[in-house]
Amino acid sequence: MTRRNLLAATAGGLLATAVPFADASANEPWPTKPIKVIMPFGAGGSMDTLSRLLAPIVSESLGQQVIVENRPGATGTVTMAAVASAPADGYTLMFTGSSYSIIALLMPNLPFKMDAFTPLSRLTVGPTLMAVPAQLGIKTMAEFVAAAKKQPGKWSYGSSGIGTSVHLGGELFKMAAGVDLVHVPYRGTPAIVADLLENRLQMSVLGVADCRQYVASGQLRALAVSYTERMPEFPDVPTFAEVGYPSVRASNDFGIAIRAGTPAPIKARLEEAYRAAVRRPEIVQRLKDFGLIVVATSSADFARDLADDAVRYSEVIRAANVKLE
Repeated sequence: MTRRNLLAATAGGLLATAVPFADASANEPWPTKPIKVIMPFGAGGSMDTLSRLLAPIVSESLGQQVIVENRPGATGTVTMAAVASAPADGYTLMFTGSSYSIIALLMPNLPFKMDAFTPLSRLTVGPTLMAVPAQLGIKTMAEFVAAAKKQPGKWSYGSSGIGTSVHLGGELFKMAAGVDLVHVPYRGTPAIVADLLENRLQMSVLGVADCRQYVASGQLRALAVSYTERMPEFPDVPTFAEVGYPSVRASNDFGIAIRAGTPAPIKARLEEAYRAAVRRPEIVQRLKDFGLIVVATSSADFARDLADDAVRYSEVIRAANVKLE
């Protein structure tokens, strides 16, 4: 499949509303009962925190309770299957993470199609930092690339799992920089940080909240940030584009999606309710603690971003032969 065809197919699928909705009339009031938002991961993480911060605000806006329900498992596909089988009536939503555009590329035998969903908004983006141990003695990206090229296959980088956006971001960097690094998948970020601090790993791409204290203390050195511009928190850390690798992207993005075929007026109300909620100043400030930046994109923009992500990730998955074990 060509890049153009894949982009068109993905965008078309994500924007599809092919499932008819026959039970609701445009004259019927909505909502008339609680709205359920399903989380693809367990309680306590930054996505779960975001969903619970927004729930009471959206409840107030819509006049009905918003209930957050965690259904972790199978890289988020348990949640996606539940939403795919729900009526297209606006009462069942789901949060999405960075793996949303990757899942179908790595798991071709899913019990649902991606056109079962319509994205509502990419609410936040989570920039990441490419970090190396301070004891490695490397201060710039150019120094890292030069050193890695001198010992191909001997240095390694860690990620939170095969097929994650961070893993694929690492593979994008390897391809762009022409370096041979061994990928080491971990079950959680704390173990990655521990091995970086001990120089058992030579590199990882980490969320801001996961590594800011170690960068501030000088135990880790940040060589680049995966974002469109430098972050005020790290004014001396250049972007990947600034150091010559504009194609590298690895961020922790959170959004919200709904069943395809949901009536347009209901979809519009939900989209605006969540976009308005996440823009509240107290929410924006709170999310900074998690290293998240509020973007609150439109549904159309979110769909285009997801289509672009699918193209980017499909290319690196093929080139690096990434497969789920």
